[in-house]
Amino acid sequence: MSPVGAANATFCATLVDQWVASGVDTAFVAPGSRSTPLAVALIERSELRVEVLHDERSAGFAALGYGAATRRPAVVLCTSGTAATHFHGAVAEAGISCVPMIVCTANRPPELWGVGAPQTIDQERLYGSSVRSFLQPGAPDDTDPATWRQIADDAWLAAIGEARPGPVQLDLSFREPLVGIAGELPAPLARATPSIPATADRQQIADLADRLLTRDGRPRRGVIVAGRCEGDVDAIAEVADRLGWPIIADHRSALRDGRTLDHHDTLLRGAAGLKERTERMVRFGEPLSSKVLSQWIATMGAADRSAVNAVVPWSRVIDPERVAVCQIPERRAARYLLDELEDRRVVALSGWAKEWRSADDRLAGPIRAEIIDGGITEPGVAAASLRAVPAGGALVVSSSMPVRDVEWFGPPRSDVSVFSNRGANGIDGVVATAVGVAVTGVPTVCLIGDVALLHDASSLTGLRNRSIDLTIVVIDNDGGGIFSFLPQRDLLPLAIYERLFGTPHGTDFVALCAAHGLFATEFGPDVDLTPCGVHVVIARADRDESRALRNRIAELATD
Repeated sequence: MSPVGAANATFCATLVDQWVASGVDTAFVAPGSRSTPLAVALIERSELRVEVLHDERSAGFAALGYGAATRRPAVVLCTSGTAATHFHGAVAEAGISCVPMIVCTANRPPELWGVGAPQTIDQERLYGSSVRSFLQPGAPDDTDPATWRQIADDAWLAAIGEARPGPVQLDLSFREPLVGIAGELPAPLARATPSIPATADRQQIADLADRLLTRDGRPRRGVIVAGRCEGDVDAIAEVADRLGWPIIADHRSALRDGRTLDHHDTLLRGAAGLKERTERMVRFGEPLSSKVLSQWIATMGAADRSAVNAVVPWSRVIDPERVAVCQIPERRAARYLLDELEDRRVVALSGWAKEWRSADDRLAGPIRAEIIDGGITEPGVAAASLRAVPAGGALVVSSSMPVRDVEWFGPPRSDVSVFSNRGANGIDGVVATAVGVAVTGVPTVCLIGDVALLHDASSLTGLRNRSIDLTIVVIDNDGGGIFSFLPQRDLLPLAIYERLFGTPHGTDFVALCAAHGLFATEFGPDVDLTPCGVHVVIARADRDESRALRNRIAELATD
């Protein structure tokens, strides 16, 4: 037996053994030769679910979806050469959104770097600042086996991140032969107890409470805004109740359960009287997709530097409007703030939240008449997709219009998990992300636009053979519908606009699905979207009609 092959096999078996002991239970593998030692080590562990995806971008985004759904890192593996570059989109999203991943990129040994060897690129800091750690242990036959478990543990701990989880890259060099028999593994590590993630400071919370209250201890008129959160969502709702404030939230926050405003984007296009009387805002978690909300936040913060307060997940800076007076770590912040308000015996404002709720309720009937009673519409398909998710299931939403339609027109659902790659807001890898979520065992609906599906068509490869429950709902308006709402639509000649932005593609999605052995049906009132196995539903729409519809809805806003 070759000592090099044995070193490769033993090294990889040690990494995998350490990761399994830490809690890794899933791996996503893109096929290749140089990655053979680790691929074999993964597939030989019965405790691991190993999903093989034909291209690296799909594998990377599947690992992203899995990590977002479980908050645990999966291992994602590729071969050497340009293969590693195709992970970059998923790694960038994971880095911004603090999703844990253990990214393993195989490589040729160091003596073949920089000499024109085939399938070899410079992997040094390939993903830049997107990764929490970059590990380059060298070829296994050059390293001390006593360090192997520590390498795996360092990767795990960096990925789960005490203050900021995220992706970690291991640049793994292997000499040939790539197949060998593993020998005895190094002894297990004595696990150290990780430190506690960053927690909101009590003085920060006291200062925040001071800004939210008048001098005599009564609440100022304000609103809670909540996006994807790390903290206690029930405590956020209790804070709103204690202050007597309304809540503006997206479905990713898990707060859209009837306690929040359901039509905030439309409402905020009017409601001048309510907005002008609002004195304070506390934003929990990530930003929402509504531009009118962001513009209002910017206006509030510019008028009063104490108005906008941010409670941020994973020690991130989240202040795109550049107006927040504070950036408080989210861990236990809402619960501490609630305690502070209770200690001060704060009595809720009378009628303030009800004014907002009444204005929001007045929009419900007219909006429903436009998006549901008016026939098949893009917002109506989004609402139907959310309703189709079983309790405990998941909805994965593409960026561009689908995520906005769910946020602005989706029914209250706090009994499902909603995921969207909103860190970098890309439209690539959406199907793969949904596969990663569905691999966790939850029934999943994926709502995606036609251009986004074309970006990720490779993820349809082999999809029919996966033992997951996934419904893919495709809104097919033959192009980039979101660009219809940009100034380019009216300022450019139509032919130029269509060529650069409308980008009609003419793809037959039924035929595309059939080529992958997937059955696709047309969306309609009687079509069942409930996830059971893998199936595709295509909802056809017209971009100009959808633009006119959303303009009519915007005009419903009243003061």
